[in-house]
Amino acid sequence: MDPSPAPASSTLAAFLAPGIDRPAFIADWLSVRNVPHSALTLAGKRHVMVRFGPEAQDPNFRTKILVAHHDRAGETPGANDNSAACFMLMQLAERLASSKGAAWRGVLRRAHNTVILFTDGEEAAREGGFRAQGSFAIGSGLKALGLDDADVFVFDACGRGDVLVLSSSGTPKKGSIALKTAGLRSRAEEVAREATPGKWIGLLTPYSDNAGFIAAGMAAQTVTVLPGAEADTLMMALAGKGAGIDGKKAVGELERLVTGNAHGNLADGTGSPLLSLVPETWRLMHGPADNAASLTPEAFSLMRAFLDCLAAS
Repeated sequence: MDPSPAPASSTLAAFLAPGIDRPAFIADWLSVRNVPHSALTLAGKRHVMVRFGPEAQDPNFRTKILVAHHDRAGETPGANDNSAACFMLMQLAERLASSKGAAWRGVLRRAHNTVILFTDGEEAAREGGFRAQGSFAIGSGLKALGLDDADVFVFDACGRGDVLVLSSSGTPKKGSIALKTAGLRSRAEEVAREATPGKWIGLLTPYSDNAGFIAAGMAAQTVTVLPGAEADTLMMALAGKGAGIDGKKAVGELERLVTGNAHGNLADGTGSPLLSLVPETWRLMHGPADNAASLTPEAFSLMRAFLDCLAAS
């Protein structure tokens, strides 16, 4: 495992290089560390799946599928969107493989029921809609195999900030999937309270791979990270308080900006004036500023605690 501070990791720096074959990079990295994995191609998208042996599975407990998309927007560095989360799950996979179990607070659980997926095509939703995401084909396949009761956790933009965010985006209002989503959210909150007490919130966020899973009929919980000040500003604005927020119409517009991961340029007068209330962390994405310098060590420490607790839960 790379011992350097996570944002400065040479592994992460190599992963950000232009033109890198990301699924091949992930597979090679896992192979060197003897992490069991396989390549999976569905609907033209290239995924990498980490699945441990039968000793890591217990049918009496729920299966957890941890997801991070490896594709990035155009030729941008994609440090926070979504290299950081991929790197975090790669390190988790190494810890699980090397320790022969999931460890949390000195307790080692041999059966952790954890599957890790590095998905392709999350960014495809911007042009082709949610069904164009690689997660839609994966979710459809899992549902056809009767695995739609697994707990799906989607990790996106996890490399900047000091507050863990459990997304409320994509919450179905009715039907069995609504009940499954509520149960999944409750389990995520339990892990957050245990692993990151006082450092997590629930908040509306941009859609990620959760959109593809939901379109396929599977519940999915997105997890991200924000600087505390940015999270507070957005939370207040969504509650109808803050500069430029005047009534339900403004709140609705802000909600659309957030969930749609909208980008604009306030300096030249284009884009909504409410864009300034959208966390800067998200406005950095899909551009050259989404680079290694934007990442923070606090986010990596926070996520390690959450992931270890989740795997052992």
